[in-house]
Parts: sequence; C-alpha cells; structure tokens
Amino acid sequence: MDTASAARLLSEIGDLLELKGEDAFRIRAYREGADAIARLGGDLRASVESGEILSVKGIGKGLLAELKALVETGTTPLYQQLRRSFPESLLELLAVRGLGPKRIRALHEGLGIASLADLEDAVKRGRIAELKGFGTKTADKVARNLAFFKETLGQHRYADAIGEARLLLAHLRAQPGARRCELAGAIRRACEVVTEVDLVVSSDDSEAVMGAFAAYPGAIEVLPTRVGTARIRLASGLEAQLRVAPADQFAHALLHDTGAPEHFADLVRLAADAGLQLDERGLFLQRDGFRLSCRSEEEIYAELGMTWVPPELREGTWEIEAARRGALPDLVRADQIRGTFHAHTVASDGHATLEQMVAAARALGLGYLGISDHSQAASYVGGLDAKRLAEQHAAIDAIAANLEDFVVFKGIEADILKDGTVDMGARTLDTCDFVVASIHSRYGESRQEMTERICRALADPHVTMLGHLSGRLLLEREAYEIDFERVFETAARYGVLIEINSTPSRLELDWRWLQRAKAAGVRFSINPDAHNTVELANVPLGVAIARKGGLEPADLLNTRTAAEVREYLTRRKRGERILLA
Repeated sequence: MDTASAARLLSEIGDLLELKGEDAFRIRAYREGADAIARLGGDLRASVESGEILSVKGIGKGLLAELKALVETGTTPLYQQLRRSFPESLLELLAVRGLGPKRIRALHEGLGIASLADLEDAVKRGRIAELKGFGTKTADKVARNLAFFKETLGQHRYADAIGEARLLLAHLRAQPGARRCELAGAIRRACEVVTEVDLVVSSDDSEAVMGAFAAYPGAIEVLPTRVGTARIRLASGLEAQLRVAPADQFAHALLHDTGAPEHFADLVRLAADAGLQLDERGLFLQRDGFRLSCRSEEEIYAELGMTWVPPELREGTWEIEAARRGALPDLVRADQIRGTFHAHTVASDGHATLEQMVAAARALGLGYLGISDHSQAASYVGGLDAKRLAEQHAAIDAIAANLEDFVVFKGIEADILKDGTVDMGARTLDTCDFVVASIHSRYGESRQEMTERICRALADPHVTMLGHLSGRLLLEREAYEIDFERVFETAARYGVLIEINSTPSRLELDWRWLQRAKAAGVRFSINPDAHNTVELANVPLGVAIARKGGLEPADLLNTRTAAEVREYLTRRKRGERILLA
C-alpha cells in the first residue's frame, strides 16, 4: 500500500461517512488524514509500524488503527463496513465529478436515484433541475459531468497506476519461480491514462507464478481470463493482467504486450515484407517456420532492420520510420534534470515553508529551484501582493547567503487576466528572476478569446514560461478550446518556454503536441507545480511525458546548470528574445 493509494482510501472513507450522514468532525478527520498521507514522504509501512506517523499533523490514534490495517491488508474493516451499507450502484455515483456525497444524498432521497442509469434517465427527463437546491445551471453541469464520466469510465491516471504497478512488479520479482519480470502495456509506454496494468514474466513454473499473482495482498478479486494469463482487480478498481512466457519467448511477449497495437501491427507488416512472421511467441521464417533466436527486444528490432524503439514512443506514429533511418531522438532521462521551477510555499497555497521546499529539492539531488507563489489576482489562495513578494525575495536572499551548492531563483506564478495582461505590473515583475504566466479563471471562453488572451500574455517581455497551457485535469476536466499552433508560433517568436507540468492530474503539455511545438521553435521546462515537499518528486512524471513526446536534453531548460540557467534568465530580463540552444 503506497501513500497515494492509502490517501485515496481514507478520502473515500470520508465520502462514505458523509453519504451516510455521519458527524462532520469525523468526516473532516478522515479527509485531513488523507491530505496528510498524500503529502507524506518515505516508507508508509515503516512509519505506521513504528508509530512515527502520529507525529504527522492530521494523523491521530483513531486513524493509526485504520492505517495499520491498510498497510497489512490493503483495506480496513471500516471501509468494508461502509461500502456494505450502500448498494454498489449508488456508490458508483461518487465517481461522477461535481456530485459529491451531499448531492448524491439529495438525489437519492429526493428523486430515488440509486444508480448511474437512474441519473442518466433523470438528466434526459429534466428532473434534476426540479430538485430543491439544484436548478437549471446545476442540472446542465451534472449532464456534462455525467457525459465526461462515461467517456473516461475504466480509466486511471498514469501517476496513480504506476505506484501500484511497481509494487505488483516487486511482488512478482520476489517469487522463486520468476526469472525476468517487466511491466508492459500502456504503463510501460507512459500513457497519461491507462485502463490496466500489464506484466510479463518468464518462468518454468507458470502455475506457481500465477498463483502468487492471484494471492497479491492488494487484490480484491481474481478475474476470469485466457490460458497462460492471470487477471486481478486491485482495491483502487485498477485491473492487472499477467502473461507468463517461456524464457525463449519472453522478449516477443514483452514486445507484443507493450504495444501499442498500431506499433506492433507495423512491425508485423515489416516482418512480412522481409519474409518473416512476428507474433507474441517469436519471429519465424515464413518459408519453413524456422524460429529465429532473439533473446531481447533489441535483437528483434535489429532483425527487422531498425534500432530499438524506446517504449514511450511506441504509438504507431512516426517512430518506425525514424528507427529504420537510425534517426530516433536521444530521449531525455530523469538523471539529466538538474533543477526545476514552479514551486509554491505557505506564502500562498503551499503546505511547506520556503526553507522546507529548498531542503527537499536539495535532498532530491537538484541544483536549483524556482519559487513561484501565486500573484495577487489569486486572492482565494493567498496570492502575494508587491509587498509580500518583496518580503519573500528578501527571505530567499537570506537563504542564498548560506548556500554554496544550490541556487534559489525568485519568481511568481502570475495570473493571465481576462484581457491578456499579466498580473502584478511591470515594476513588480522586474524584481523576479522568472515569471510563470498561467490561466486560473474564465475557462469557458471561446477558442478565439482564449487564444488571443494567451498570445497577448506571451508578448509581455517579463513572461519566462507559460504554465499548464490547456488547463486540463485528467479524468476530471477537459482542456479548454485553444489554437495550439498559434500559441506555439507566438511562444517561439517571443522566446517563451512552455511548461511540461508534472502534476499527476495534469501531465501537460499533452505529449501529442510536443513534436509540433518543438518544430515551431518552442522549448520547454519540466515543472512540478509543487505545493508541498513530496510533490517536488513528481518531476520524473514530467520527464516521462517529455520522453513520450520525443524530447531531448537540449529541448529543456532543466538540463542546464544553475550558472547556465542564470545567464539565460538574465538575458531574458534584458529583453533578449532568445531560444535555448
């Protein structure tokens, strides 16, 4: 049980308690506990077993008992008891964004809605607007959210799934009968949303390995499947599938199960053109069925006349042709990231002090960190005015005076206002080393209005980076309408970097746009948009998206040394419209 999974379960307990009409204090305790666990670094099990978890604000003795059960069994008696209190069909409504326990109770008690089908029927018949406390606007919002839910049903965010996948992989690798074990499928390709976890294991004792898989502590159900595979459902709802292959078929099974289907189909066609047959069992000569010996994916690709394709690129787009020409990009690696930007502190809506954020960044091995709390327009999260920003900059200078091996860059996340101007004013922005310009309001504007608004902000010489460009929240909120090509052209013209936001719910700029943005002349910065010390460790998620989009180290500000970054930012402040070399 990792911290993300534990936090989700505690949060769900809070929702179930509210759905049942329990005491508000008890509900808040579970939700605050979930927030505390989500921000927790280190080993959850060790912290719980030692009792050290009680030193974390928001975790009391009552929650400790639940956490002990969680780390031991993957669930808790209270959670199971609460779920049994309601029909499963009613609990499915909790997954529809914007409803929440309070509204679900109202819908259930007022209209007898007890399932998604009931909700859909009530939406179609216009009954939602008739319910007290709802009205036409809320009814329209429920309809949109229900449609979005149906589109994304069964999907899970990569950032949520990868933690569970790695735990499951470690469980399999610990089994005596397992030889080679690897993740496959969309997880291995670093897709931003996935429907399942795929694993491939090489073993001479498939029954023992599949038995250990089915007995995984986090599994709540063993699902039917075909011969040679096993399938389970985890407590989070995520499903996992295991293929067990003989040693001489492992590489082919891994290649096949990694996909994407379009990529593998292209390989099959290339093999056929060369008189070969490729499937999950091996690579064969068509004329006599002779099996070629390939013990690795690299050897399979070589037999097909190309270089090995990194899993992140295997989407059946441009990668096959590039691999045949030996022209695949040298993808950026996590160990090449030297520093990052876009970090919040308690000065606005962060949960850690300036000192704590700096210490956490240094502990991660970074050489610099850019602090950028919200600007004054974001008053709802304690955005900084000019006076408070100056005080923060002075505090950064005081910290910097005692640091020889680490640089703290002074910045701000300035709102892009309705008319496209950047919050705070030129004199205040002049004091910053960098400025992240972001949209935090009026998401419903038209495509033209939103594009004009962003492009005007990009023309402001103070703007260094464009933050979370599309405004999407994975499986929660669709991206707003925007002319991406025009934004890329404008960003390149003014030398503004575009952020690759590694927040688990964002993971944008969408990897599908990265090559087009790069071709337009745009360069990037991988930023965690961190609101606590734990979220600084999300930078590798951004690296995964950068790799999936085909980016190389030279495309990113983060691969530069602190001295190189300082020179770049200094030249930008002088008004030079420069691009990264």
